[in-house]
Parts: sequence; C-alpha cells; structure tokens
Amino acid sequence: VGLTEVDSSQYRGWDGREGCFGCEKDAQAMQGILRPMGYEIKILLTREATAKRILDGLRESVSSLEEGDIFVFYFSGHGGQSLELKDEPGDEKDGLDETLVVYDRRIIDDELNEIWMQAREGARLVMISDSCNSGTSYMARIGMNFAASGSPEILIDKKDRAEMKAQLLHFGGCLDGATAAGFTSGGEFTASLCAAWDEGNFEGNYEDLFYW
Repeated sequence: VGLTEVDSSQYRGWDGREGCFGCEKDAQAMQGILRPMGYEIKILLTREATAKRILDGLRESVSSLEEGDIFVFYFSGHGGQSLELKDEPGDEKDGLDETLVVYDRRIIDDELNEIWMQAREGARLVMISDSCNSGTSYMARIGMNFAASGSPEILIDKKDRAEMKAQLLHFGGCLDGATAAGFTSGGEFTASLCAAWDEGNFEGNYEDLFYW
C-alpha cells in the first residue's frame, strides 16, 4: 500500500500530500524485492487504498494462510496517533492507538490486531510500515522488541500471547511519537531497507536485516 494523498473531504480539508510525495514509489520498490522471491503481489495505490479494500484484502489473505506460509503487508504513507477508539480502552500504555492514514479514514492498530489473531499456527506475518508513529502500528501483542534504542519494552500478559497462533514480525520506520522522513524519491526507511537487501544479495536473518 502506498499513498501520496488522501481524500480531503474525509479529513477536514487536509489532503495529506506534504511528506508523502514518493510513497507510491516505495510500494513499487517493495514489489521489486518480493516478486523475484515468488510472492503474489497486490498493490493498492492512493485512491485505491481505502480502508475497506485494505482490510478486506488482509482478511482474505490471512485467512488463507497455511502452516509455513509467509505473508508480507507493506504500508507507506502517513501514520498517526489517536485517543483509544475501542469501547474498552486500556490496551495502550500511553492511551493512544497508532493509526495508518489511508485514503478515506484511519485504520487503527486494533483493527489490524483482530486480523493477525485469525492467522493459523505455523504461518508467519511480516508487516513493514514506513510511516510516522509506526513503532507499534501493528498492535502490541507479542513480547520482544529489538527496535532502535529508546523503544519501550512491550509487556504482554499470557492471555494475549496465547491468543496469537501465528508469528508476527514488524519493521517500523520510526518510534511511536516520532516522524518518518519522506522525499519525492520515496521514504528514507524504505530506501535503507532496499539498500540493505542489495537486490537479493543480502545474507542473514531478520534482525541482521533490520540492523543493516
């Protein structure tokens, strides 16, 4: 998913263009990484990237995963924070939900979490978000965090940990409460990821990739 703007009629006149000039290029760059590895790619760019299309696509994909499958969800666009929107607040330490700002509304991390929880045991989920406030935009539901220094340790009770059957790995462009850098050529985080991947010449595990 890559958005260079949003529907201003849904965001009180704000069009979201500032800072997201190259987000569509980011999505295309990720396609360049994943397609040679045999992934089936679905790209939603700007006006196509509505909340319904994104969430429906995630539900369909995640529900179809079998043991051993890997699903990658990539997002480049604006990210935000909002006072917790669920009926039963309290799952965020800072009282703020992290959000993906898509074309017609914000998707909150709780919505993504509900989808990840449906994945079967043995499936692997990889979410990469090049957006502001992306430290826990996937929703804080698994224990370890090897992110940049300053990231809070995420403490999850046993009940929440038991609910998630699949494995989830998240790469975020910055911490919650921080801003990601975007240029006409694309996001700085995505450019760094592509450089580390080095057209498939990278050797190592996920943590090595994150480090480089």
